[in-house]
Amino acid sequence: MTTASDQVALFSSEELNELFGEYKSFRRIAVGVSGGADSMALLYLLKQWTQELGFSAPELYAFTVNHGLRDEAVSEAAGTAQYCRRIEVPHETLLWVGEKPTSNLQSEARDARYALLRQAAEDHGCEALFLAHHLEDQAETFLTRLARGSGVYGLACIRKNREMDGLQICRPLLEISKVRLKSLLHSAHISWFEDPSNQDKQFTRVKFRRAQQELDELGLTTTKLSETARRMARAADAIDAWVEEIAEKSCTFHSAGPVRFDSSCLEYIPDEIGLRLVGRLVRYISGAPYMPRLARLEGLYGTLKTEGGSRAATLGGVRFALAKPHDGSVWFCFREAGRAGVPEIEVQPGDEGIWDDRWRYKAAPFAKNFKITYVEKEFRGNFELEIPANWLKTAFLTAPLIVFADGVSYMPWKKISRTTAEAEVRSRTCGISMVPVNRVF
Repeated sequence: MTTASDQVALFSSEELNELFGEYKSFRRIAVGVSGGADSMALLYLLKQWTQELGFSAPELYAFTVNHGLRDEAVSEAAGTAQYCRRIEVPHETLLWVGEKPTSNLQSEARDARYALLRQAAEDHGCEALFLAHHLEDQAETFLTRLARGSGVYGLACIRKNREMDGLQICRPLLEISKVRLKSLLHSAHISWFEDPSNQDKQFTRVKFRRAQQELDELGLTTTKLSETARRMARAADAIDAWVEEIAEKSCTFHSAGPVRFDSSCLEYIPDEIGLRLVGRLVRYISGAPYMPRLARLEGLYGTLKTEGGSRAATLGGVRFALAKPHDGSVWFCFREAGRAGVPEIEVQPGDEGIWDDRWRYKAAPFAKNFKITYVEKEFRGNFELEIPANWLKTAFLTAPLIVFADGVSYMPWKKISRTTAEAEVRSRTCGISMVPVNRVF
């Protein structure tokens, strides 16, 4: 017998369509399922939705990450796999292998989880990865970032849809409360696992969660906090549209990675627009998944705006260098090798991946072994390169370089004096490709 509370907990066809209707065009969807209430509810709802769609529905693939940090994780992954078999959704457990960090463990574990999930989604040909962040998660994120002094973009918090390296990251439950998700599972007689870290007071998110009752009494409910985050996201989108317009006029993007930036635009645009532009340049050149912290970004921004100030600055592995003494507004922005240098990797036939967070490479199964390094490491800066007009030679020192076993080298974006026509032909006929990873512009 279905009770009134069951009817409230269950989702109607209209609600399912409201949650997932925009994703009907996906062919395959990956779902991150930890075994906790949130992700189990997401998987259950997605399964309901795909059953209603019928033969045109996307295929579902479930993935569980075992970080190897708790003994219970093995049985939790097994229980999740058992449930997936019951509802006929393919499931795979992903292992975080290797030495675990001794500090900042939660953040490192989260990054590892996302990396494993994204890779698994890509390996299975999924166009999107669905995650089960909900209303309370959004509110806790807002409070955490508010406490850090975040600006508009930080307070925009978790986005419902986001593209990362060609994969859509989707969080359709951001306006659904955890209480309703748990009620749904109760009504459907689905069990879940509780993560003990959700009760650990040493974590900031747990402290905010415990403080939410008092905040509710002050009117700072999870719903209102989430609404504010959504409005911040709307403001951030408006700023981004302006930033892209300014970038088109003031930035020249070279195919090797560096950017020529005319900072004179900072004289007439609002600081919020300028800060976002500079932050996106740092992220674009470095390949970092996020922009630098606001306080550090403000320091760099001040340097770029100050006439007669410093002629160089570095942030997030990106070097900003003034062009010429008589031109105090043109900066060259490029990846800095730094003390550790840029990665050098050996590539085997069939290998693919991302080099230095900036370039995606792929070698055909019949390709010969080669390595990916960078210009400065291979030539020690002693190379002849036809520098385009108004560019610095040093801006190209960290450009990628393919080196074959016999020493023949090839720069994917441009031939240099030590690179013969043979090398370019060899790169193409061997099925080697390298393309920039553009996460921002």
